[in-house]
Amino acid sequence: MGDPDVIDLERPPSRRKPGVAAVVAVLAFALGIGLGYQLHNRPSTPEPKPSVSAAANGPLEPTGARCSAQQGTRLQLGVQVRNPSGEAALQGVQVDLPLGGLRQVGGTWGACGQLSAPDSTIELHLGPGATTWLTATFDVLVDCPAPLPVRFTVAYLDGVGVARQDLLGSFADLGDVPYPGCP
Repeated sequence: MGDPDVIDLERPPSRRKPGVAAVVAVLAFALGIGLGYQLHNRPSTPEPKPSVSAAANGPLEPTGARCSAQQGTRLQLGVQVRNPSGEAALQGVQVDLPLGGLRQVGGTWGACGQLSAPDSTIELHLGPGATTWLTATFDVLVDCPAPLPVRFTVAYLDGVGVARQDLLGSFADLGDVPYPGCP
């Protein structure tokens, strides 16, 4: 070995290879970026939305039939429901008017325009396979009710006496319902 005070100028200085710690740090950084990208771009799980078809799990189900009739300045709307099995005792209809524009003045267990239909506050027994109409009459509070949604919910006892309340039909809007003054 040579003298420690002597520098050998013929040999180039040694180049160090990257240490294991530096390689691990670079790999961890790359893995973090990849994982973050995957988590950020993952499709979100949509929130479940209530739907009319969910009502088919109970004894009553919507048939999809709807009706409308005008009585003077009042508008009557209805949806038909079916009891596929068991006995059901319909106890009342509630109408949801999320945008307003209408004021409910009555309800019946009968098709739109039907004369002498029973009031919807009187219990109606609906046997297996039977259908009935849920109708409501409204005062129209706007010039044209076309954009207004209307949802029908019925309260009833199913065949085993369990109280239920289900959304059984709706009008997404009244654009297809004839009304004077609407295009």
